Amino acid sequence: METTEVGESASLSENGIGRLQARARNAGYAIFAVVIISAIVLAFELLELAGVVNLLSPVYGPLEQIYTVVLIAHTAIFLVSVVFVCMWIYRAHANLRERGIEMESSPGWTVGSFFVPIINLFKPFQNMRELWAESHLESDSYGDPAPGEIGAWWACWIVGNIVSYVSVRMSAFDTGEGFSVSIAIGAVGSGLTIACALLLRTIITDITSAQNTELNVRQVFE
Repeated sequence: METTEVGESASLSENGIGRLQARARNAGYAIFAVVIISAIVLAFELLELAGVVNLLSPVYGPLEQIYTVVLIAHTAIFLVSVVFVCMWIYRAHANLRERGIEMESSPGWTVGSFFVPIINLFKPFQNMRELWAESHLESDSYGDPAPGEIGAWWACWIVGNIVSYVSVRMSAFDTGEGFSVSIAIGAVGSGLTIACALLLRTIITDITSAQNTELNVRQVFE
C-alpha cells in the first residue's frame, strides 16, 4: 500500500509539473505576442505624435487603416494572453496546494482576484509574491520585501493601467492640443505594457523552473 501511495504521489507530481510547463509555454508565447503587438502600437503612437498618422481624419489613408487593424489585434491578443496567464497561475498554485502547502488563497480566488475592483489593486501582487516564495522554498509574509522582478512587474501593471485610462479619457473629450498629450501619455502606457509583459514572462519562467527542479520536486511535492 505504501509503495502504491508513493507511486501515485510521484505520478501526480509529474502530471502537475508537466501541465505547468505546458501552460508556461502557452503563456510565454501569448506574452511574446503582446510585446510585439504593443511595440507596433507604440510605433504608430509615435507616428501620430509626428503627424504622420491621424485617426481624427475623416478619410483614412493606408496607415490609418493599418493602425485600426493593429488596435483591434492588440485587444484580441491581450485577451488571449490573459486567459493563458490565468491558466498558468491556477496550475502553479494548485501544484503547491496539492502537495499540502498552505496558501493564503485558493487557485480559483488567486485568478479571480485580478477581476475584482479594489482587491485587484493589491491581492494579485500578494498572491504572486507568495507563489514565488513557496515555489522557491522560502518563507513569506506580507511584511517581507517582494522579489525585485515581482515588485517591478506590479508597479508597471498598476501605473500602466492608470496611464492608459487617463489617455483614453483625454482622447475621448479633447480633439485639440490635449489630444496630442493623450497620445504621448498613451505611448508611455504602451511602454509600460511592454515592460510589464517582459517581467511577467521572466516571473513565469522562474517559478516554473523552481517547481520543476529536483530539489523542489523532492522537498515540496513529496
